[in-house]
Amino acid sequence: MKKILFYLECTQPGKTGKRHGGGRYGEIVFKRIVEKGFPVAAFYNSGKWFNPEISKLIEDNNIDFYDAQKAPLEKVIMQNGFERVYYPMEVYGRLMQIDCCELYGTVHGLRAMELKFDPFIFRYKRIRWKEKFVFLTKFLFPGIGYKHAREHYRQIIENENFHFAMVSNHSCYMMHSFFPNSKQRKIPCFYSPSTSSEKELSTRCTEKYFLMVSANRWEKNVLRGIMAFDRLFSMGYLQDCRVKITGVEKAEAFFYKIQNKDRFGFYGYVDDSELEQLYHDAYAFVYPTQNEGFGYPPLEAMHYGVPVITSSHTSVPEVCGDAVLYFNPYSIEEIMARILAISEPKNHAEYSQRAKQRFELITARQREDLDNLINFIYE
Repeated sequence: MKKILFYLECTQPGKTGKRHGGGRYGEIVFKRIVEKGFPVAAFYNSGKWFNPEISKLIEDNNIDFYDAQKAPLEKVIMQNGFERVYYPMEVYGRLMQIDCCELYGTVHGLRAMELKFDPFIFRYKRIRWKEKFVFLTKFLFPGIGYKHAREHYRQIIENENFHFAMVSNHSCYMMHSFFPNSKQRKIPCFYSPSTSSEKELSTRCTEKYFLMVSANRWEKNVLRGIMAFDRLFSMGYLQDCRVKITGVEKAEAFFYKIQNKDRFGFYGYVDDSELEQLYHDAYAFVYPTQNEGFGYPPLEAMHYGVPVITSSHTSVPEVCGDAVLYFNPYSIEEIMARILAISEPKNHAEYSQRAKQRFELITARQREDLDNLINFIYE
């Protein structure tokens, strides 16, 4: 069995923050490989934050690891004779052109092609002006951004040395839709592994609150959710409820003037255990995302029987099935309507039960697909 060099630098902080779905995905795959006793080495970057849990796993199991600060990936491959590298997240540029060994990876979706320009991006103060300029350019000259993204995925498909899987049927079929020749690759689909904690939690907060996450990322569309809640509060609805939002430190991060500031609680980065507790204690979870390759957060809420209302876009319906209430993420009024619907006691109880059942169904496949993915990597 070939020894795999696992590109763990993908799991470290990137443009989307310290912790991100793709990074957690990579960590879970790496843990399972170690658990199964398969031969593996790790490549990381000591100049970035590195999950101490993964660091300890490497140390405890005497796993060889290589630092990007000391030698680039190509040099590590050549000097140590690695025949295969696995990228748990999509890679760009020169890393895709490595030809001294086999490349395996996971492509999480086609967001760069699927996600269109949204003028709401300019309502987020924390978004860098460089990013705003890029998306404005895509809006004014749509052919430029689309052409660049299309070329990237074309290279992925046509690179016979790169063997990849995808994380949802939605993403697979979108790949076939955009690129008919991709059907020749017979791309396997393995659901992203579960990120939900297996620890038993007890309720810490009895306050009735709705939860939203990832406010630092405009494509998660949290601002429209905030506006929906704010309007409902002003109209006299939900008098006994508050809203908790992770990923932003201050309400001033948004240009939108919140009228009912005392009804919102804003949180910056929260670690995994704190986030799990927030899910556990929530009255309901609201996820207005514009684009997902798979979509972890609804499942993380459903784990605890928390009713979910969410966007009807991209992979979300595939993952959530009939266990949630859906809305058009671009319609504030429709978000408002679903918030009111899930607040009805009968609906709340029904979708709490559906949530638990759906979670069990999907996690059963996730467990199976995790081992299938590893077999694919080591085939």
